[in-house]
Amino acid sequence: MAFAILMLALPVLLLVVAIGGALMEGRRSPHAFGIGRVMSNSFVAIGGAPLALFGASALLNVPVTLATSFATFGTTDPERVVKTVTMVGPFGLLWLLLYPFLKLFMTGIAVDTLADRPVEPAATLRMALRRTLPALGMLMLFGIALMVGMVLFVVPALVLILTWFVVLPVMAAEGQGPIEAFGRSRDLMRGMRWRLLLLLVLVGLLWLVVSGMVQGLALVLLGANDPWLSAAIQAFFSTLLGVFPAVGAAAVYHEARTAKEGAGNHDLTDVFA
Repeated sequence: MAFAILMLALPVLLLVVAIGGALMEGRRSPHAFGIGRVMSNSFVAIGGAPLALFGASALLNVPVTLATSFATFGTTDPERVVKTVTMVGPFGLLWLLLYPFLKLFMTGIAVDTLADRPVEPAATLRMALRRTLPALGMLMLFGIALMVGMVLFVVPALVLILTWFVVLPVMAAEGQGPIEAFGRSRDLMRGMRWRLLLLLVLVGLLWLVVSGMVQGLALVLLGANDPWLSAAIQAFFSTLLGVFPAVGAAAVYHEARTAKEGAGNHDLTDVFA
């Protein structure tokens, strides 16, 4: 019971801490960071090329979602692990290469849309292809750093996430190399990390609610012995939700770069603008 209460209290405590830190940072920082603007711009970014974005999200998420769904249907817990590894395993290497490629593609489209540049999917595909291997190396370094941070009681890993949150948009928009992208992201997010944390906490809570509803619906359908419909629902929502990490990072990059290029005085309402 105590553990359950603690698990329920942690998100509330994190939200309270994030709000306090964001308000203090907003009072002291000369750079505006509007959480509402970032959320709104995430949806604006989708409007630049929705078919290309959702198509890329489907390629990235649907195969793994379907394989996992069918692997786990009608199995006990020990069988589930074996079947999941057997069915999802062959996608591993291909997914490892597709992930940075498609993330760069989606991020590039979102950045161009928010910068009011013409969206050219073919040109963005070429950009993503050229930078796939550097992005893969960058993401591997990011992952190693996060694992080390997790070993050191989580907080360092959280700081790294907030500091390097826009490394992919930097690479997609500015053509920076891996090391340069880390430094550029650090410079852009300096003075904005508490407000970014608040944004991520709010989005994370919303994500949990939506994911819980989807999983609940899927479980009901699984209980009704209809794995095809359940798998289709999970694939649809994985495609729909899979766009938002890329466009959200692009929106944060756009907000930070705009603020740093033309910062002015602002009040606390800018935190929630």
